[in-house]
Amino acid sequence: MTTKKYPREAGKHTSSNIVRGAAYTRSHFDKSRLPNPPAYFDSIGLKLIGKGEWRSALCPFHDDTHASLRVQYALGAFRCMACNAHGGDVLAFERLRTGKGFAEAARDLGAWG
Repeated sequence: MTTKKYPREAGKHTSSNIVRGAAYTRSHFDKSRLPNPPAYFDSIGLKLIGKGEWRSALCPFHDDTHASLRVQYALGAFRCMACNAHGGDVLAFERLRTGKGFAEAARDLGAWG
């Protein structure tokens, strides 16, 4: 089986380099630009209790009276032992907290550009 290759027509633009007549600039996600987890949790008012790698807090995803949310302090991973909300970093937390999509939440956190 052979595959035919068609030569590009001279002067024809492809969708990879032109979008509606303007030069296409690809936006991308840069994980290294996500905020520091302790600073992020502090900025949204989540009070982390305890010391060590995993800390506890009142879960913002349900009516919590006992600190059922566990947060990995350095990475931002989290899991609620009561409502099972979970994720691997501050972007996942922001998406769950605000209900925004990936790109919009990443843009809000300064990691999309």
